[in-house]
Amino acid sequence: MSLAAGLAGYAASALLMLIGLLIGSQENQISLNYQILPLALKLVLRPLLGEPSATEQLDPFSDPVSVAFPASPVLIGGIVGLVITSLNLLSLGRLDGKVLARSLGKAGNVAGFLSLAILVSGSLDNASNLLYATFAFYAIILQGGYNCPARDSVTEPDVGLRSLSLALVVAGIVLSIPGSLIPQI
Repeated sequence: MSLAAGLAGYAASALLMLIGLLIGSQENQISLNYQILPLALKLVLRPLLGEPSATEQLDPFSDPVSVAFPASPVLIGGIVGLVITSLNLLSLGRLDGKVLARSLGKAGNVAGFLSLAILVSGSLDNASNLLYATFAFYAIILQGGYNCPARDSVTEPDVGLRSLSLALVVAGIVLSIPGSLIPQI
């Protein structure tokens, strides 16, 4: 079930982002605050977004607060879905990422440590701290405690399911790394 949720979340988000990029920014545009995006999204989306919105500075990237791009609401919806799906695939508490990480053995423990480090480093940033701090509170406090395993979790998953679990957990971690770690991008 956790595999299906992660895959469906990424597929729906990718479809919305593709449609949003094809639509482009028209009269119903809103500003996409580029600086609060996760690092991987910044690297992928920057060439596709075009020119930043109006700013008084010659170099809009010298003041990271002023960097915003005109974007369609559909693109923003796809980005939000991708970020929420990625955060849900972090290996903490009772999140889908933790369920997937259980099948990975010791690699799941490393994923849990990296997930916690991502949430802490994102919570320390001024631009995106609300997102990461809220999700850290949700994942650690509200999702903590004992989780009774599913009835069919007694059998070991096959290699294909383990590989797919590993890919989703890694994608969740990579797509959740805060963009504030490298503010020049």
